[in-house]
Amino acid sequence: MKFFDYFRLAFKNLSRQKSRTFLTITAITIGSLSLILMTSLIIGIRQSLINQFNDLGAFNLVTVIKDPNSLGSSLMGTNGDMSEGKLITDATVAEMKKLSNVTAASPILTVNANTMKLAGSDRKTWASVVAFDPSTAVFDVPLIAGRNITGSDMDKIVVGSRFLDDFKQNGKEKELIGQKVIFNSKMGGPGSGIDWGPAPEKPPANADESWYKSQSNKGIDIEAEIVGVANNGTVGDGANYINIAWARRLNTQVSWQWDDTATKNCQQSQNNNCQSLSTMKLTKQDNFADQGYASLMLKVDDTAKIGQVADKITKLGYGATTAQEMLDQINEIMTTVGIVLGIIAGISLFVAAIGIINTMVMATYERIREIGVMRACGATRAVIRRMFTFEAAWLGFIGGLCGLVLSYGIGQLAKVLAEKYVTNANIPLDNLGSFPWWLVVSVITFTTLIGLLSGLGPAIKAARLNPVDALRYE
Repeated sequence: MKFFDYFRLAFKNLSRQKSRTFLTITAITIGSLSLILMTSLIIGIRQSLINQFNDLGAFNLVTVIKDPNSLGSSLMGTNGDMSEGKLITDATVAEMKKLSNVTAASPILTVNANTMKLAGSDRKTWASVVAFDPSTAVFDVPLIAGRNITGSDMDKIVVGSRFLDDFKQNGKEKELIGQKVIFNSKMGGPGSGIDWGPAPEKPPANADESWYKSQSNKGIDIEAEIVGVANNGTVGDGANYINIAWARRLNTQVSWQWDDTATKNCQQSQNNNCQSLSTMKLTKQDNFADQGYASLMLKVDDTAKIGQVADKITKLGYGATTAQEMLDQINEIMTTVGIVLGIIAGISLFVAAIGIINTMVMATYERIREIGVMRACGATRAVIRRMFTFEAAWLGFIGGLCGLVLSYGIGQLAKVLAEKYVTNANIPLDNLGSFPWWLVVSVITFTTLIGLLSGLGPAIKAARLNPVDALRYE
């Protein structure tokens, strides 16, 4: 028999029991559908993260963090305990610049801010304000609208994608340019402030416990003009960006303190009112001197040298994080999730394989006389075996094909719904629902192979039937 004859006979025989064939194909479709959607989701998320890293140039970056034992640091290196590890200072920046293959370095600072809001709005959102040195060109923040921070921007800000989502400004990015945002800092306490804007209120002469208690809950409002809107997605955690020179000012605490010299002189003059608040003076405390930079980002001229640069950093007593390490950690998590989902999909396909076996066994019993006639007419056992095996493989092929078609439709529908309703998660959806060619080929091949193997037993049994007994079968 020719190959086309097997195809024609398989289609004809499967059409005899349409309901049974439909149910068997449905079982295969469900199994392949779960397998395809799971694989496609993992591929889409991974590709989206890779695209974000590429947009930031992150695969050429090494992030220096204070604590070499810190795990799970972000790309900006702003996670973890700021009090642990070695200080990252200007001297550290100069030292790291001298490392081979390092072409640029930018220190990173975070601003002690709790909430932020649009000027004129009562709604507030969580504030993540990260500062870097824009003159170093270590990385460019990908923008949706406006421009990036420059070295002279002392009260300017680039807001992140989380800000857009929280304030329902998606699609209105250009309208945000020039507007004001206000982020609130809880730095210091009563009689304290920051080295920016008006001086903090001096405690009155009659200040008592109730006054200090009322002042302790007040925050400091810091106003900034929006000059750009970032497309930082999940990689940047929706952060907002400012100039590091301005961040140094915002991290400098200003407070009213007792003037020890004036108090001592007063006591020597035997004045009975030496605790007068007139002996207080305004002092500054640079928190940077105690805490240093949050992290340091280094740009490497060759991605192949990233590992070597990271090793040199760890030998100096600092921690080092790379985008590849973060991607590997994400891949491990996704692999674990994929295994769990794969087991679920495998169970569905196993049930579908049992359905194919049942279908082919029933077909064998129903066509015993037909097999006897074919053997009497000269058909060999190999022909009978190939005929039944081809039918089983055809069931797997159709089921896999239907699973691909349905999964593609579901993927596109889910993508549309997610883009419309899932806006607060900062998840890039461009690559979700993608189906690379190797996935299509693999699924079709896999389901066809499952069908072939499932039908192999019934096919062998059909081929071994005695022609004489088969002709006498009623």
